[in-house]
Amino acid sequence: MKINYKILTIVPIILTILSAAFVVVYGIPKSIDVVGGTEITIKAPHDVNIEQLKETLKNAEVKKLESQSGTFIVIRVDKNANIDEVRKTLREFFGVDDLSKLDYGEKQIGPSLSEKFWEEGVKAIGFAFLFMAAVVYFVFRNPIPSGAVILAALSDIILALGGMSLLRIPLSTATIAALLMLIGYSVDTDIMLTTRVLKRKSESLDERIKNAMKTGITMSVTTIVAMMVLYLVITFFVPVAETLKNIAAVLLIGLIADLMTTWLTNAGILRYYISEYKRK
Repeated sequence: MKINYKILTIVPIILTILSAAFVVVYGIPKSIDVVGGTEITIKAPHDVNIEQLKETLKNAEVKKLESQSGTFIVIRVDKNANIDEVRKTLREFFGVDDLSKLDYGEKQIGPSLSEKFWEEGVKAIGFAFLFMAAVVYFVFRNPIPSGAVILAALSDIILALGGMSLLRIPLSTATIAALLMLIGYSVDTDIMLTTRVLKRKSESLDERIKNAMKTGITMSVTTIVAMMVLYLVITFFVPVAETLKNIAAVLLIGLIADLMTTWLTNAGILRYYISEYKRK
């Protein structure tokens, strides 16, 4: 039974719409980098009662991270919290008069600085996408192939945001950088596919798509494996490097989404454009 390529073309688009709806309904958690607040890191005893600490700090986000170098507690409080009260509570909980005895670290982001980070991050993604779209249109000078590339890149970003919402990966300066990298990865495979389909006329359409797919999937899988290794190494050996873990996770989600948007949606649109639209 032969599957209609037009149906496969629509599948990633439907997933993109569902992902956008999921983000609207459930939102994406935001790091203190973009909302302001304080992040506290403490090297604690292995037998620390994390649940009791969570009960003590009810208005804070508390995580316990195990690594070969010890047990670390990461506490995040928002910008409206009284940080002096939090420090006092921690001293009482751990039974110390000086938090430095616990290898205590503290990072504070003020509301004005976090707001600036957020504004600049949104602007960076917006300008990067607009410049990418302008360059793509300049290269192909055709609204249908150019639109397919832009649609694939947009779908990758929305699907990545949906994955962040589902897995509760916070939006931070680091994950915004990952989204910017994702635009580059997405456009790379899409431009390669579009260039081969439109310009290599010595081969049949199926051969052009098949050869482009071999190269593109090899490129994507190589990066996916690298990000997977990074994610697993951080998860099991260096859990305190949560920023790198979040970057790897966002890129993994986006690159897996790109396999669908490039080789189903973009390839399907190009197939329709060459085999049906141009013959009308």
